[in-house]
Amino acid sequence: MKILWIVKAIEFIDPIGIMLLSALAKQEGHECHLGILSRENVLEKIDRLKPDVVAYSASTGEHKYYLEFNDVLKSRNKDLFTIMGGPHTTFYPECIKGSSFDAICEGEGEEAFLELLACLENGRDISDIKNIIAKNGVSNGTRQLHSDLDSLPFPDRSLFYDNTEMGQFPLKSFMASRGCPYPCTYCFNHAFREMYKGKGRVIRRHSVEHIIGEILEVKKRYALDCVKFYDDIFVYEVDEWFLEFVDRYKKEIALPFHCLTRATLATEDVVKLLKEAGCFSISMSIESGNADLRNQILKRKMSDEEIIKAFHLCKKYDIKTFSNNILALPFSTIENDVETLDLNIKCKVSFAEFPIFHPYPKTELGNLCIEKGLYDTKYEALHMSYMNRSPLSCFSEKEKNIQKNLSELGLLVVWFPSLRNLVVQYLIYLPHNRLFFYVYYLSKAYLVNTRIYPLKLGIGRLWKFFVMSLNLERFKHTNDRAIGRPEQKETSVDAKAAT
Repeated sequence: MKILWIVKAIEFIDPIGIMLLSALAKQEGHECHLGILSRENVLEKIDRLKPDVVAYSASTGEHKYYLEFNDVLKSRNKDLFTIMGGPHTTFYPECIKGSSFDAICEGEGEEAFLELLACLENGRDISDIKNIIAKNGVSNGTRQLHSDLDSLPFPDRSLFYDNTEMGQFPLKSFMASRGCPYPCTYCFNHAFREMYKGKGRVIRRHSVEHIIGEILEVKKRYALDCVKFYDDIFVYEVDEWFLEFVDRYKKEIALPFHCLTRATLATEDVVKLLKEAGCFSISMSIESGNADLRNQILKRKMSDEEIIKAFHLCKKYDIKTFSNNILALPFSTIENDVETLDLNIKCKVSFAEFPIFHPYPKTELGNLCIEKGLYDTKYEALHMSYMNRSPLSCFSEKEKNIQKNLSELGLLVVWFPSLRNLVVQYLIYLPHNRLFFYVYYLSKAYLVNTRIYPLKLGIGRLWKFFVMSLNLERFKHTNDRAIGRPEQKETSVDAKAAT
């Protein structure tokens, strides 16, 4: 069968889920192709390719573009089978009701997708496939979690690397493990664990042999200056796996890498070994500088002192730090957001992001916002980027303007703490303007390339990726309905031309 994967745009993070499903499909003899809504006429591509299946993977906010495009597609090709998976369908499977999709996937989809393709190829009914919800909206439940990650093939990176500039971009993402045991209320992991309760271990790991082999294969074929491990938690403790990884990575890969961990796990032994392996930067979440919000509302369960100690340990071993934070939390104030900025300064963070809270479906905090009447579940109205204005009703437009200003100027303040009073006492109260965005973008572009991902970009590639990232950031910080309009117009024109 011929499968066309459709994405809205190309970013700098590898879509490993799609890549893995493509690899599995190709193992079974299927063809896989790529369509990109923001840069080509995908409807014309479908007319040329004549795929049997069109597939999407969507996060909440991003999903609306696929809903709209699929409506146009199905009006032209009503017999073409279309399916959407990803976080949005997993945690909001109700989205199939009233949609034009033939099916959606909930949960991990590797085995379900292959079973679906086999049923479609042989003309069998798909309504009983676990993890697949057909048009009737009835869930058959989820199958057991895939326990042996090493039995899966390497992701099909050629789908994106050979068809876009991603192959030339010298930062590549890898996943050494799946799952997270922590109960953070803004995240989907607690809902995921409940979904798969009694169906296998949620936290699973590739062997060191597998992950080293995958990196070596990519390094052999594509540009690679820095490795990004995109696991929720890359390392929990100094165990046999971690010791083997440190030994083999520094000998066989010998490239700087970035990983994610948790402040309470960043002991001196762990940080020291990460440095020995070649770790250049670490991402750790602070989320809120207010202890009550952080521990009661977000359930982070860590003190200011633990957070500061972890960041200072990284500085001691010359590992740069990337902090994640959340502004505009429900029940918070502007003063709380300033506390978050101040804690980042105390931690001497190398690079900080200050996104604004969005109430994603089935998250504990998202559900609380709905219960308290702060949000009305209109997920199609959510921006696909959390770098945009708060969607909560508990904040005034003036407060939302202040939050957005702080979101964009916070990075500069963490870089130059002497600007703190000017920004906090004056600048964030000004109307939001383009200057703040460009200050944010230029600061981010410089710091990411020097303090987080050390990439060797020549002038040509540097300019190319600079323009690409600027367009992506503009989209993330602007009303996405306005930014998305050219694509919608193109789609409408295509639809009219076909009738």
